[in-house]
Amino acid sequence: MPIRQVITFRVQHGEADAFVAGFAPIIAKVRGEPGCEQYELLRSLEDPDRLVMLERWASLEALEGALKAHYKGPDDPSVAFFKLVDGPPVRERYEI
Repeated sequence: MPIRQVITFRVQHGEADAFVAGFAPIIAKVRGEPGCEQYELLRSLEDPDRLVMLERWASLEALEGALKAHYKGPDDPSVAFFKLVDGPPVRERYEI
């Protein structure tokens, strides 16, 4: 069953450009993962420090496989830009 994941978060004031630039290589890699149907980072027009990640996966297993392949934890230097996030993200998953 397809899965939609929506992650909403804030970055530190004025750091959205740095966050988006840091995340770009990961987006390119994840889009090539089996089962990835959509993987987009959106920036709010009303509040430029608020971002939303829209994901659509063919299955929960595909989503979890991509997480294991690309996220090694907060101390991984390839995700150092995550330190720009201000507070915990809101993660929602939906069946399609």
